[in-house]
Amino acid sequence: MIKFRKLFVGGNAFLVFYIILLISGDQLKAQGFSFHWGHPSPQGNSVYGIAFKDDFTGWAVTGCGNILETSDSGENWTLIRQNNGPCSDFYDILISSQGSLIVSGDQGAILRSTDDGATWSEQTIPDAGRIYDLTTIPGSGISAAGQNGSVLVSFDDGITWTNRGPGGTGYARHHVWKSAEEAYVVGSGLFHRTLDGGTTWSQIANTSMFGLSEVYFVNENTGYAVEDFGYWKTTDGGANWVLVQQFSGIDYRFRTLVLNEQHWLSVTFGEGSELWETLDAGQNWSMIYDRSSAASACLVKNGDRIFFGTEIGDILYSDDLGINVINSVENLAVFPGAPVTVIGKRNDGTLFANNQPNSGSNNETFFRSDDDGSTWYIPEETPGIRWVTDIGFYDDQYGASGSYGDIRYTHDGGNTWGIASLPADYRLINFSFPASDRFFLGAYTTVSGGGGNLYESSDHGITWQAVQGGLPSNGLYLACIDFADENHGYVSYMNGEIPGFYKTQDGGSSWTPVVQSGIPGFITDMCWLDENKGLAAVPGSDPGIFRTVDGGLHWTKVSVAAVRKFTKGAGTRIGALDPGENYFLESTDGGQTWTAWSAPFSSLNPGASGGISSIQAIENGYVLGGNSNRLMVATYDATTGIADSDKNQSEPGTGILSVNPNPLTGKGILRINLEKSSRVTVSVSDATGRRCGVIYRQDFPSGNHEIQLDGEDLLNRVNSGVCFITLTTNDSSDSEKVILAR
Repeated sequence: MIKFRKLFVGGNAFLVFYIILLISGDQLKAQGFSFHWGHPSPQGNSVYGIAFKDDFTGWAVTGCGNILETSDSGENWTLIRQNNGPCSDFYDILISSQGSLIVSGDQGAILRSTDDGATWSEQTIPDAGRIYDLTTIPGSGISAAGQNGSVLVSFDDGITWTNRGPGGTGYARHHVWKSAEEAYVVGSGLFHRTLDGGTTWSQIANTSMFGLSEVYFVNENTGYAVEDFGYWKTTDGGANWVLVQQFSGIDYRFRTLVLNEQHWLSVTFGEGSELWETLDAGQNWSMIYDRSSAASACLVKNGDRIFFGTEIGDILYSDDLGINVINSVENLAVFPGAPVTVIGKRNDGTLFANNQPNSGSNNETFFRSDDDGSTWYIPEETPGIRWVTDIGFYDDQYGASGSYGDIRYTHDGGNTWGIASLPADYRLINFSFPASDRFFLGAYTTVSGGGGNLYESSDHGITWQAVQGGLPSNGLYLACIDFADENHGYVSYMNGEIPGFYKTQDGGSSWTPVVQSGIPGFITDMCWLDENKGLAAVPGSDPGIFRTVDGGLHWTKVSVAAVRKFTKGAGTRIGALDPGENYFLESTDGGQTWTAWSAPFSSLNPGASGGISSIQAIENGYVLGGNSNRLMVATYDATTGIADSDKNQSEPGTGILSVNPNPLTGKGILRINLEKSSRVTVSVSDATGRRCGVIYRQDFPSGNHEIQLDGEDLLNRVNSGVCFITLTTNDSSDSEKVILAR
């Protein structure tokens, strides 16, 4: 079964309603996982709004509820507030006349900070829906416009709000107040004017199918309301408007920066993130910058510097009106909109990831992380293949990656890659590495009427030979391969409309058929826990996760989720994903039950969540790949379910026995117990659960062991105060809360 976890906040609706919740500016915690951006850095969600209070200090708000801050005129940004729960967007930010920060967002959310973003008070305005746009009202008022024709006004610095909008089913994208009485609001189904402060509204004109994007005035009489292929213009202060169609030049204008009555800059949204310039009040336009992404939702000016954000997390700035544009966000990808479709891992935790561009040119990006996904870089040598299907490693040195018929192997942990290949017309499905002298891969053929083969390499991936041993030669409609251990492995295949299996008990030398019952369709992935217990991912017309306990003879559907990929974590933890969905699943009991978790990836479209395109288990959680080269680390929430350090030192089972002394100053000892021999990794996380590094790794036999801790080294990784020491073995993970003192 699947258990979806959501948090709903409700209340009674009346004219002026608000709930104030004081929250920390650091993070919004969510039970289960804490999320940390790896790439882009500092974050990669849509940047919807930017505002500055002076030449140096500014803030930006993003999809899924992130807030960033700069103190150096926008050259560098720090993530000061991150949403760890289901995606809830922030759309705009405004600095009031009293210096307060006002943020608008999903579900009628208004946030307010009076201490430059250190803490926030949050209000929920009933029936307001998504609040897309903020602006000031002459005379120290603030206005917020959004769904349901709402135009909310506040005259006490954003503490209380009253809805004075035209109502209806339309939603506002933008609005402007010319005076305390006269305002204009535009959007989908909205093109309205008020002359009495919002008491009454008159419709100016029916909008086009896609509505209007913005409204602005360049002087007292001349104003513009922008739609996708043209604009409305008034020359009498807003009393009358004329439609001017414009089918060439700039399309999908979204925000305009008026430099003077004739000279404007504008950004586009929907089919390109472009910066355009006009010198004749919009009659003619020239494009001066193209980010090659999909959308820019904001364009502001601070001093002589302009800023505009994109849907892939960029905060771009220019000191010469777009001639030279600098990205203050680190995005390593050549193709900015590509999804990360595969993530591979060495045994020591080193990660590799590859994106999949949608164009035919050679512009893929191959990423590497040496710190469990916290940071990424482009290695000096990459496999050099596009649309990578799989990346896998046997240990810290030997591994392979592949795309179609191209195979690359490494004998030095991914520092260099050799070239291998499959026979003509054969294409890689996936790898499995049960032993140092036995690497396997499954492949299908593109020849009409053909099937596929299982291939084996006994020289660490340099050469590959088709496996016989009971398997049909060139006739196996192979789906995937997976080994539970050095000797026991399974190949899944399709026989007409019915899936079947071949099983090996001797490391792949011989294979025998397994006639299964219970699985109705094509299997895209398997995860075998031992010789008898395994999982199969079936995404077809009767989808689900299926489980067997008798070596594949009988299967039971344990989840209706249409997943396509598994990743094996520590102990009995397993992750699962249907690429493109906005959630991943996890089982903590070997696949018997499953819980779905959403990731805070934003979508191109406001109010929606972005999809997860790949997943890889790490020692303390998962690394998630997403659209637009997103890489995010989801770590187990160290503040949930972890006992204090007063454990019984004779406590049986694998885990941490004690940390002494605790509080820890200077040198200390970590005492552990192992029920069986295992590789041991000890890592440290800060108080939020963010993993800050591995401090020890070694193979141990079963029994009790002592590991030396260095408090000074820990203080170089985490701040003093509460931290968490995590012990990870081949089969389990255990954490201990430690007070770290100077």
